[in-house]
Amino acid sequence: MKKNINDIEIVEDEKKIKKPINNKIFYNIIGVVVIVVLIVLGLIFFVFNDNKKQLTNELENVGKNFYENYYYDKVGKDEKERPSLLSKYSTRGIKVDLENLASSSGNKDELLNKFVNKKTKEKCNEINTKVTIYPKDPYGRKDYTIEVELDCGFKK
Repeated sequence: MKKNINDIEIVEDEKKIKKPINNKIFYNIIGVVVIVVLIVLGLIFFVFNDNKKQLTNELENVGKNFYENYYYDKVGKDEKERPSLLSKYSTRGIKVDLENLASSSGNKDELLNKFVNKKTKEKCNEINTKVTIYPKDPYGRKDYTIEVELDCGFKK
């Protein structure tokens, strides 16, 4: 009978041991599933990230660079003349299309190749895709607002 008691104890011990192992496996499986779901969601976000917003931000940055580092220095003969010339564009704006922005950037082809609607594979129209820069008083290098227009097949 001692054997039976010992056998029973062993069986009970095995049952006690099995339960935590099953719980560990269950939690590991749940953890792996959660990680896989997060990776899939991250990839979906990365791959299908808002292309229109990316292109808008890129065009805005190119427009800022154009105005601050190229156009601003070419307006007027000196610092005294510049504000009066820029003030004329404060309401109508300075319109610069993608073709001219790319030409002034120094790496035209590289820049133009960035402007593609990923969903439709349509390249942005180089004339209709543009920035409008509105100089503001006191007409310094960073005193302006900028609007962006994309023509790349995005729904209006």
